[in-house]
Amino acid sequence: MRLVEIGALSADSDLVLWEASCETISHQISLKLARKEGGLMEIFNSVVASLPRKSDSFRFSAISSKTSWESAHRNLLENLTKTVPVLLENGWKKSPDFQKNSLIDLFSLLEDEDATRIFKMTQESRSITEDDVEDYFSMFDKKFDRLLTYGAPQFENCVRDSPMRQKYANLCVEVLVAVGASVKNAQKITDFLEKQSMKVSKIWMTRIPEIFEKITNFYDYPMMFDVAMALDGFPLRKVFLARRFALQSILEVFIEMAPNTKYKVRERVRQELEKASRFVGYASEMGHDNLLSSFSPKIVSSIEDSKHILEVETIERLRRCGYLENLGAPLDELVRAQIASIREILPHFSAEFVHLALRHFSYDSEVTLASLLSRENLPLELLRLENVELRAGIGSGEWPPLDFTASDEIEKLARADKRAKDEETRKNNETKSASNLFSLAPILSDRPPSPPVDQQAELRAHAEAYRTSVLTKLQKIRADAAGPSSPSEKIAVDAENLVPLATSKKYSALNSLKISEADKVAIRPTYNKYRYETPNDGGNGVYDDEYDDEFDGREFNIERLNQELETSSEEDEAGSSAPPGLSQPPPYQGSRGGRGGRGARGGNRGGAPSADGYTGGHDRQMKEKHKSDIKQRGADRKKRGVY
Repeated sequence: MRLVEIGALSADSDLVLWEASCETISHQISLKLARKEGGLMEIFNSVVASLPRKSDSFRFSAISSKTSWESAHRNLLENLTKTVPVLLENGWKKSPDFQKNSLIDLFSLLEDEDATRIFKMTQESRSITEDDVEDYFSMFDKKFDRLLTYGAPQFENCVRDSPMRQKYANLCVEVLVAVGASVKNAQKITDFLEKQSMKVSKIWMTRIPEIFEKITNFYDYPMMFDVAMALDGFPLRKVFLARRFALQSILEVFIEMAPNTKYKVRERVRQELEKASRFVGYASEMGHDNLLSSFSPKIVSSIEDSKHILEVETIERLRRCGYLENLGAPLDELVRAQIASIREILPHFSAEFVHLALRHFSYDSEVTLASLLSRENLPLELLRLENVELRAGIGSGEWPPLDFTASDEIEKLARADKRAKDEETRKNNETKSASNLFSLAPILSDRPPSPPVDQQAELRAHAEAYRTSVLTKLQKIRADAAGPSSPSEKIAVDAENLVPLATSKKYSALNSLKISEADKVAIRPTYNKYRYETPNDGGNGVYDDEYDDEFDGREFNIERLNQELETSSEEDEAGSSAPPGLSQPPPYQGSRGGRGGRGARGGNRGGAPSADGYTGGHDRQMKEKHKSDIKQRGADRKKRGVY
C-alpha cells in the first residue's frame, strides 16, 4: 500500500485523507513487525519517497497546523525507523523490492541522533558504500537538471480553455516547491555524510546559478498571474511565495556550501560567478560581496553589471504596472503633504523614492516613515532603487499590480463556497439515504439559519474588481504576444491600403503550422511580396511564361497554302548572324531514346516537324500530355504479336 501524497496547495480534505493513510500504514508496519511478515521493503520505499520533509515548508507547515496531522506524521516516521534494523538484518540489497537510493534518502527525514544510529548499522552491514553515495549524487545532479523541463513549458503550450490547464498550473507550483526542497535535502544529506567521514561529491551545486536564471526566466511576473488565474480561488500570494521559496532556498544553500568547495567544483563555481546574471546580483544585494569576490577578482565587475541588470528590469516592471505615473508629483494634495513631511525628516531621499514607498505601503505615512528609518521592512526592490535616479513617466498599465489583500479575499471566498457546496452535498446524500429506525445521524435543526451579516462587502467588491482587471490585462498580454491575426486588417504601404488575400494558400498554410515568431519574421519579406494585390500590379515584375520565345533568333513566318516554301538568302544571313550568346534550338526528334531506339527498323513514324519556326511550346506540351498513351499503344501491339 502506498502513502497518499498531498500537494503543495493542499486543501483540508486532502490532509484528512492523508492522515487516514498515515494511520493505516503505521498499523500495517506494526502488524508486520509483530508477525515477522514480509513486504516491509515495499512500504519503506513508498513512505520514504512521499513523506513530507521539514525542508518542504509548504507541506510541513500545513501538517503542523493541526495536532492530529502532526502526530500522524511523527508516528509513521517512528514506525518506519523500526523497520530499518529488520531489513538490514535480512540483507538490505538481497530484497526483491530493493531500491538503491531509498536508504540514503531516509537521512533527510531523520534527526541527527536517529540518522547517526542507523548509519552505524549500515556501515556494519556494508549496506552503504562510497560508490553508492557517488551514484546517489550523480543521479540527483541529472534529476536537478531536468526538473525545470516540467511545469512552465506544458502550461504555456496548453490551450486556454483546456481542462488540463489547471493541472499544469498546479504542476508549476509543485516544480517551484520541489526545487527549493530538493536542494535543502541534498545539503542536509551532504553535511551529514561529511560528518561521518564519507567522501561526497558537490558537483550538483555548480548548477545553482543556472537553475536560478531559468526560474526567473520561466516564471516571470505575467506568468505568475497566469498560473494563479488558472488555479481555484486565485491564490496569488501562494504562487509568489512558491517562487520566492525556490529562489531563496537555492541561494541560501549556495552561500552556505560555496566556501567549502575544492578543486574542480570550486573552478566551475568561479566560472559561473564571473558571468553577469540575476543570481550574482541577488547574492550581492543579500550582502555576500566578500564571498563572491573570494573566488576571483574578476567577479567585482560581474557584480556591478548584475546589479545594473536588476535595476533596469525593476524600473521596467514598475513602469508596466503603472507605478511610475506622476511619480514625485502626485495630483492629490494629501499625498503631496505626506511626501513633504517625510522628506523633512529624511531629506536624503528623493521625492520620487518617497512617493514609491508610500505607494508600496498603501499611503500609510507612519508605516512608510518607520520602514525608511529601520530599512528592515523595505522590500528588496525598493532597496535596489534607493540610489537610482527615478523619473516620473507615463505608466503603461499593461501588467496588473500586485494586490495580495484582494487575492486573499478571493481565495477566502472560493474556499467558503467550496465548503458550502460540500455541506450541501452531504445533506442531500443524507436525505436520499434510507432512514433506519435507530439512526445515528446527528439531529439537525429545522429552523432556518439566520442570514449572515456581511461586513466585508466593500472588500469583496474590490477583490472581484481586481480579479476582473487582472484577467483583462492577461488577455491583452496574450493578444499582443500572438500578433495581428485578422484577415481583413489593412496596412498602409505607398499611400495604398493593402488587404491580405483571404485565399492565399501560402499565407494560410503558414498560419496553420506551428512556426516560431523568429522564423515568421525571417520569411516575412518573402511571402509579403505575394500577399497583397494592388490595382496597378497587372502581373508586372513576375516572369510566369515557361515557354517564352523572347530569345528565339528566327521569326515565325506564315506561308499560303499550295505555295512552295522558299528560303531567302536574307533569312539565312539573319539566322547565321544570330548573337553569339544564343544557341539555335535543335530540330525536333520524334524519338527521345527509349529501348534502344527504332530508327534502324524503319525510322520514326510520321514526318518530323520542320525546325523552321519551331518554338518548343505547344508540341512539347502535347508530347508530355500524351506520353503515357504512346507507351500504352506500344504495349497493345506487343501483346497482339506485332513485335
